[in-house]
Amino acid sequence: MKLDLRKYKNDTLGGLLLHILLASGIILVLFLLYFFAYLPGTTNHGESITVPSIEGMEINMLEDFLIKRNLRYEVNDSSYSSEYPPLTVLKQYPEAGSKVKEGRKIFISINRVSPPTVPVPALVDGSVVNAEAVLRSNELKRGRIELVAGPFNVVKEMKYEGRTILAGEAVPKG
Repeated sequence: MKLDLRKYKNDTLGGLLLHILLASGIILVLFLLYFFAYLPGTTNHGESITVPSIEGMEINMLEDFLIKRNLRYEVNDSSYSSEYPPLTVLKQYPEAGSKVKEGRKIFISINRVSPPTVPVPALVDGSVVNAEAVLRSNELKRGRIELVAGPFNVVKEMKYEGRTILAGEAVPKG
């Protein structure tokens, strides 16, 4: 059986259906080539790198470390932690162990050089137990306690680096 295309003219229903069928076939072939040949080759489909843990790493060592692994980084935040030295990585995204493509940016949060300051809460004439809780909630640490003879266990004075401070004065966090 031989298909004779001459009997189908452009002005008949058969000719229109033939053109629609041919256009659909071409679109289907282009679709298949694009999604199953071109895209997987250009996007490295199926290839991934495991993100290393960089938390706690100093920023001056970070660039060489990530370049060797075909990754990049961008600082998107800074915060302060007394547990880490200045300019070290506190957090990363994506997290360590995640699978990513080559050249992916790792977004990091670094430790500030100097801690932010916070106002000292009003603790004088309050109980020592309450003062410790308030200091903890304001991310401040209690230093040395000097006991003074008296009937109650209350805060009589606050000092920072040997000088008396008042409520509301700014001191470094931590």
